[in-house]
Amino acid sequence: MFNESRKEIKNMKKLTPAAQVAKLLKTKSKSLGLEVKASSKNYTGGDSVTIKVLKGSDKSFNELKEYSSQFKEGHFDGMYDIYEYSNSRDDIPQTKYLFINDDRAVQILENYDENIFRTEKKWMWFDNELRSYEWIKQIKDEFKDNWQKGLADIMEGKIEKYKVLTA
Repeated sequence: MFNESRKEIKNMKKLTPAAQVAKLLKTKSKSLGLEVKASSKNYTGGDSVTIKVLKGSDKSFNELKEYSSQFKEGHFDGMYDIYEYSNSRDDIPQTKYLFINDDRAVQILENYDENIFRTEKKWMWFDNELRSYEWIKQIKDEFKDNWQKGLADIMEGKIEKYKVLTA
């Protein structure tokens, strides 16, 4: 899966492994047509990479998630309160914790109201009040692959059965 040239990896040796992972995933995201924000953190006992996906298709988002799994060293086992190194590799940079966050809906909503999550709202579907994440899931279920356009149309007032009201 990983096919970066050895020269590119050698040039990245100056970066921490987590920063290398963030850089590689940002490059991969761009090739998939995704707009992302990537960050890495290093701390005692580990490191983490967070990729926030802001724009792009569901297909590309899922491809990025699948591709990125190789860069995660393992997983946390909450039952025993330990980190298990189940995917450790020496041929590529890896991170202890990897988060691929789908912020596409948030980005669309904040384009219409930058304070949308800072003020109390009623997320309405027909006459039913839902939590924000339930409301977005309902939109994704109804509009399928066109959910991003559907969400934008709702925010522009073109579709009446979904509404966001100030509480």
